Amino acid sequence: MKTLIKFLTVISLAFSSTVFAHAGIKLESSLPANNAMLMEAPQELSLTFNKGVRLVKVSLKNKQGKKVKFGFKPSKQASQNYTWKLPKLSPENYVVDWVILGSDGHKMHGKFGFMVH
Repeated sequence: MKTLIKFLTVISLAFSSTVFAHAGIKLESSLPANNAMLMEAPQELSLTFNKGVRLVKVSLKNKQGKKVKFGFKPSKQASQNYTWKLPKLSPENYVVDWVILGSDGHKMHGKFGFMVH
């Protein structure tokens, strides 16, 4: 019984440290904003995090899943702000997927969408 309790304690500590490693990092804002309905196509894509992170992947896809190329390259240095010029976007729904590495090396991901009328 003592062995089982020790095992469960170790597992719960390991799991909780993983959860807490991600607790402080979040996407503070994006341009376009999540769920934005734009009358004109945005000229830039911008991501702002509350802490410095390394951006590993960012993709912009239309409703059919076709990727829009905009020159993303993974970052070698941590930063809070990332911005790219966008090509002319057609009226459509778009989804931005992102993957970051926190200072502790853990990957986190998220996504948001917007519409161009």
